[in-house]
Amino acid sequence: MSSSPGLRRTPGKAFLSLLNWFARGSAVLVATIGFAVILGWLLDIADLKSVLPGFTAMKVNTACLLAAAGMSLWLLHTAPAKARSLTLGRGLALIVFTVGLLTLSEDLFAFDLGIDQLLLRDPQSPAGTLPGRMAPATSFNLLCIGLALLALKSPAVRLAAWAHWLVLPPLFLSALAIIGYCYGVVSLYKMGPYVSMAAHTAVSLFLLTLAVLAADSRHGFAKMATSDTAGGMVSRRLIPTLPVILFFLGWARLEGQRAGLYDFAFGLALMVVSSIVVCLVAVSWTAVTLHRSDGRRRRAEKEIMTLNAELELRVQERTQQLVQLSTDLGVANKSLEQLASEDALTRLANRRLFDTYLAAQIAVSHRHKRLLALVMCDVDVFKAYNDHYGHQAGDECLRQIAFALRSCCRRPADMAARYGGEEFALILPDTDLAGAALIGEAAREAVAQLRIPHDHSSVGPHVSISAGVAVLSRTIDMTAEQLIKAADEALYQAKDLGRNRIVIAPDKPRQLRVIAAQ
Repeated sequence: MSSSPGLRRTPGKAFLSLLNWFARGSAVLVATIGFAVILGWLLDIADLKSVLPGFTAMKVNTACLLAAAGMSLWLLHTAPAKARSLTLGRGLALIVFTVGLLTLSEDLFAFDLGIDQLLLRDPQSPAGTLPGRMAPATSFNLLCIGLALLALKSPAVRLAAWAHWLVLPPLFLSALAIIGYCYGVVSLYKMGPYVSMAAHTAVSLFLLTLAVLAADSRHGFAKMATSDTAGGMVSRRLIPTLPVILFFLGWARLEGQRAGLYDFAFGLALMVVSSIVVCLVAVSWTAVTLHRSDGRRRRAEKEIMTLNAELELRVQERTQQLVQLSTDLGVANKSLEQLASEDALTRLANRRLFDTYLAAQIAVSHRHKRLLALVMCDVDVFKAYNDHYGHQAGDECLRQIAFALRSCCRRPADMAARYGGEEFALILPDTDLAGAALIGEAAREAVAQLRIPHDHSSVGPHVSISAGVAVLSRTIDMTAEQLIKAADEALYQAKDLGRNRIVIAPDKPRQLRVIAAQ
């Protein structure tokens, strides 16, 4: 079962896992070597003190410091942040640094602090050397490694980065000693009258320095090698392989010359040619891989650009669709609003809009002390009209009456509404009684001019309306219900007086103004 692309393990992450295992394995191996040598000194086992017969034995202090450095590296690499084991790891690193510094000071300033045989006596030191004293190169390497361990994974970023620089001198010196042992060059691991660096000491120091470099992936080589960049790929391929291959080429050339297979000049030329071939193969292999990777990246970029262009086109199309939908929705909303506020039969304002508008105009009138007139209209003897001519004819009659009433609303603020059934209303803001009466009479006359036949009317041969007019006073606060009631009472007065007339609600009790049909 394949993992998803988001969870796929990249080469950089795989190499990071390898570096973590190398750092831990090297820490354990170096600590094991140190403890084995200590055991060899305690039990006087020569094979544990030196790798092979005739090789220099590792000193007790060196073995103790290597064991301490290995444990310190393990603790610093595996312990979580702010754990107590980190303090123990840095304490061991401080011991390594301190003993390395003191031993190097003894060699530089020619004095004896008594630390060389503090743990165990060394009766087997070569003539002319100090008993138990480690080689100056070893003490210098341990001093640098102790400092590097103290700085390793420090919370201070600049201090943590120094760990990678501090292990470079020990890495170079231990590599020289290993090459000296492999190539048989004594001067590479022995300095003058001083004791030489033991072979397993050189290997342990070499592993420690590499492990410190691998232990912190936030800085230096590990940071670059674990990245999924071109530089990370080159470093993962060339840095671990080229030095090893060139080392074995030099060893093979030297052993062939010692075996008498060729002379010095031929061996040197053979080594140079082999080195060039190896470097060319490694560089070409890396270049081909980078070329393929760059080709894949370019193809991916083109695909992304194509997909982006298609996506932009789809977004534009979808945007246009959304704009059209928004326009259609606006039209639909407007239609819905119109349907919600408009009477379906007469296309006048419906009862809902009438109530809302009248309440708003009354509030404005109260606030600004303005007049507000209301005309309530009713079609005379309309039930008889419906019964005789039918409901379809009745609906057409109401539509014509509604058109006539709308024509009487000349100002934008005036409103004609269907109040219910055959009842209509006119809301006339900023209009006094006289003005409202004129508009009410104009409405009655407009309906009369329609001359719609009504053979069963007790009023006349044509359809007519009666109306009641009421005005909101500036001095008396009236509610919408009170204003409607006043206009409705005037309307009933008009009906009682014979219909086809306008009645104005009295300003004073028991006063009534009637505008009858001519």
